[in-house]
Amino acid sequence: MRWLRYYWGQIKQAHAKRRKDTSFRAVPFIDLIITNTLIVKSARILCLGPRNGIEIEAWHQRGYWNVAGLDILPSLHRAIRWGDMHQMPYGDWSYDLVYASHVLEHSLDFRIVKQEIMRILEPGGYLFAAFPVNFQTSEHDRYDFRSATGFLRHFAPGEFHYIWSRETPTEAAVLARLEGK
Repeated sequence: MRWLRYYWGQIKQAHAKRRKDTSFRAVPFIDLIITNTLIVKSARILCLGPRNGIEIEAWHQRGYWNVAGLDILPSLHRAIRWGDMHQMPYGDWSYDLVYASHVLEHSLDFRIVKQEIMRILEPGGYLFAAFPVNFQTSEHDRYDFRSATGFLRHFAPGEFHYIWSRETPTEAAVLARLEGK
């Protein structure tokens, strides 16, 4: 029942935001990732919760074509697959970068999502996460990580090498590199 209520709430919210243009956020984040990492054009990139494909198209515009999306309510965009971040339908070490902009705070159990990210991310791969902070949690917005440091505390010491972060009173973003497994 808990999972059913969770899925229903996330699907309703995703449907309400389906047409939202997130390029104002995605484009600067993607440029920042390209500038601060060694991501090559052939890198395998997974966008979590890309909804309508705007993030995927932003990667394509920069010459990165090996980009997939996983969403609980995917649009008809060819690169987006239906799926749940709590049980990602990919093999171990499938991606060089996991891009998660304003999606991880929605997880029902972040411990499970964290394990899935660790499982599918190639050793030496990158994790980019952006999320709201300092808000009242709800059925939809379930985790307030409070800060970039607060987010990284969910991972064991030494799992990720910190590269970059930015914090405002309402949002945090962090880029980190997975150390060898």
